[in-house]
Formats: sequence, C-alpha cells, structure tokens
Amino acid sequence: MTDEITLTITRDRALYSVAHLVLGGLGIRMNLTIEHLEDLQLALEAVLERAPEGEDVTIAMRLDDGEMQTMVGPMNDGARAELAAEEGDDVGLRRILGALVDRVEVESDERGDWVKMTKTLEAQA
Repeated sequence: MTDEITLTITRDRALYSVAHLVLGGLGIRMNLTIEHLEDLQLALEAVLERAPEGEDVTIAMRLDDGEMQTMVGPMNDGARAELAAEEGDDVGLRRILGALVDRVEVESDERGDWVKMTKTLEAQA
C-alpha cells in the first residue's frame, strides 16, 4: 500500500502545526507507535526551521512498504552544507536527523535542494 500527501505552506511557524496534523493523520492510519510519530514530527520541525524565510515550502509524505519518506523543499544551500558537515560538538541538522530517522539524503531538481528523510516503521499491535 502506498499513500502520499503533498502539502505546500508558507514558511511560517504558525503553519507548521498543519504539517504536524497531516503527519499525525498518516501515523494514525498506519497505527504508529507514539515514539515513531514523535521522531517524525521532531525531524520535520528541524528541517522546516531551515527552510528559506518568507518562501513556500513543500512537504511530501509517503508511506510505502513499512517506511515513511518525507521530502521537504526547496531548501537553500545551508541545509545541504549542514548535512554534509563533519559531526563535531555542534548539535546541527545532521546530528538531529541522525537520531530521529534511519536515512537522510539531499536530492536536487530545477527548484532546488530537497531533504529526504526515511524512517522504517513498526506499527503497534
């Protein structure tokens, strides 16, 4: 089963709750554990915080074969650089996402860079 929802919002903290609501709805549909849902929401928040100021950001969430893939973009160069940076003592995007999701990639298209996060899910019994 594959479900996908795409949401485009203005980068405004007041609208992040809409993205969290959509993510929560998918989580309920998949009967996710609260721990998985919280990880996904924290990861989404961390990436949204780095989206370009005053521009629209698109969030595409896809459930496929026990995985949740979330793509956020277009991002600016800062997100790519922050993800490519060596791990140090800083609590940057790479460290945050590394603790919350299983894989993080940066994909590019004509609109810019997209942060793709993948988490393997286990539903509650």
